Amino acid sequence: MEELLKSRSHSSLLGGLAVLWAFSAEAQTQRIPSLELERLQLNPGAKDSLVLSTGDLLPDGTFRLGLTAHYQRRPLVLLRNDERQGTIVSDRVTVHFSGAYALTDWLEVGAQVPLVTQWGPNTRTLGFETPATFALGTPWLQARAGILSESRGGPVDLGLHLGVALPLGSEEVLTKDDGFVFTPRLGLGKRIADTWRVGADVGTLVRSKTYALTPGATPLRDEMGVEMNAGVNVTTELFGLREELVVRGTLPFADAPESLEVLLGLRSARTEGTEFYVMGGPGFGQTPGTPEFRVLAGVNFGPDGTKVASCVAGQPHEPARCPDLDADGDGVKNLADRCPVSPGLAQLNGCADTDDDQDGLLNLADRCPANAENLNGFEDSDGCPDDPDSDGDGLADSKDACPSQPEDVDGFEDTNGCPDPDNDQDGVADARDACMNEAGPKENRGCPDKDRDGDGLVDRLDNCPDEPGTQKNHGCKAKQLAQIGEGQIRILESVFFENNQDVISARSHKLLDSVAAILASHPEIEKLRVEGHTDNTGKEDYNLELSRRRAEAVVKYLVGKTVSRERLDAQGYGPAKPIAENTTKPGRAKNRRVEFRIVGDAEGVETKQGTPGADTLEK
Repeated sequence: MEELLKSRSHSSLLGGLAVLWAFSAEAQTQRIPSLELERLQLNPGAKDSLVLSTGDLLPDGTFRLGLTAHYQRRPLVLLRNDERQGTIVSDRVTVHFSGAYALTDWLEVGAQVPLVTQWGPNTRTLGFETPATFALGTPWLQARAGILSESRGGPVDLGLHLGVALPLGSEEVLTKDDGFVFTPRLGLGKRIADTWRVGADVGTLVRSKTYALTPGATPLRDEMGVEMNAGVNVTTELFGLREELVVRGTLPFADAPESLEVLLGLRSARTEGTEFYVMGGPGFGQTPGTPEFRVLAGVNFGPDGTKVASCVAGQPHEPARCPDLDADGDGVKNLADRCPVSPGLAQLNGCADTDDDQDGLLNLADRCPANAENLNGFEDSDGCPDDPDSDGDGLADSKDACPSQPEDVDGFEDTNGCPDPDNDQDGVADARDACMNEAGPKENRGCPDKDRDGDGLVDRLDNCPDEPGTQKNHGCKAKQLAQIGEGQIRILESVFFENNQDVISARSHKLLDSVAAILASHPEIEKLRVEGHTDNTGKEDYNLELSRRRAEAVVKYLVGKTVSRERLDAQGYGPAKPIAENTTKPGRAKNRRVEFRIVGDAEGVETKQGTPGADTLEK
């Protein structure tokens, strides 16, 4: 009996000690300091990157609204001696509401409001109270100012970003930092060709208070304070989608480890202002708030920034929205222009001069604009039918040296009203015909076609007139990159330049060598005008100068290939002579081109750009 009582007494003592230990452990748990665990801020404007601020702002007067679902795995673990002791938050789901609006073409404001839910194991065994599960996250207000912009003629996109945290989160759910928190950033971006863009941003997250999860630990590895963070991204548009690769890292100035994240994003083509996207990737490092991996998915609403007209000089815009600009470039502002999308004259309030009586003389110069019966107004110089044209050759009798020869079809062009003799009837007047008694095309100055090498291709259509070749190779033995034909030489590849420079890419040297070879074998081409053209992206003055410099670069290259400088002339036209719509990428690519035109007796024979490539004359 005595042994039994001793056994029961011992069991009671052990049970009491266990209960006492449990209460003691409960009493030793500490509350996690008030902190904002989230390390990722979205880019509400989302013009280029979903998460970085790379200097590319929304167009003036446009907006973007976004809804994002965001999952993180193990965003907060407990470290001691750089080793994981346990998990505090194992899973976290956030819903972000975001929006941005461009007040001007250089200032954008935005905001984002998160709602957070999270869960994890019981952390009391780690010495911490278990965080709560649901609350409002830290709202952020932001402003972005554009310093440079490629759309306004700048070499890059460069902007300043300032974000300020509002202290409205929850201490229990780890969504609120103590003190004042803000983040200044500098963003940089550069478009490469039509479908690629690279960007970067660097900044600092500034907390006015510094605190740690385990303040007494040695060494201290979970301190939250001021930190530097940066990221780089590459975006492109392939297969009808937009792709983005982001690498972002954190370098704490406090006692905490560094971290790195790699994110890959995929965005749909914008349809009626709606864009869907998904992004995700792994995290590396143990900085508090860096998860093992995160996944985001969401939708953006707002007008497509590539289609919305912004009030930027030299850029496409809606005249009604931009009264102080000049949409048609005629020198009359949209507000006062009665014909804002068609170039005109200031005297006619921006409308074009017309010819109401169809006499060949425009109304401003026509003294008799209502005399529709006046068919000779232009040559008569005043628009009134007071000077007859007896032979109907377009030159008034008072100026016609041969007023009774109606067969003179060339009277207007030679200014005296008399026909130039054309003995061989080949359409080339004897005064300009090198073979007056033999009919021939004007490209040969009126001389018959010849075939010096006997390969069946006449010399003026033969790239190699002194070397027998095949028709497939345009009269040469080897495959050709350029083709001379009736009235034109067609280049089968595009001319490429270094980005935003007048330096010819090495890949185009062989192509221009072919042009030089054609000129060498066709001395009858006395003068060649090299023309540079651009699309309308950027400032008009900048584009005009760039096109001129690039035309000069081509002339310099051809001279280096033994073409006489006297045979070449360089002209830059900028965006003044488009051959396609500038509202689409393929259209802009066609407009960025180099053309070679023969001037003189054979004017009209031209060297045309081949199928435009994405990098052709890329600004």
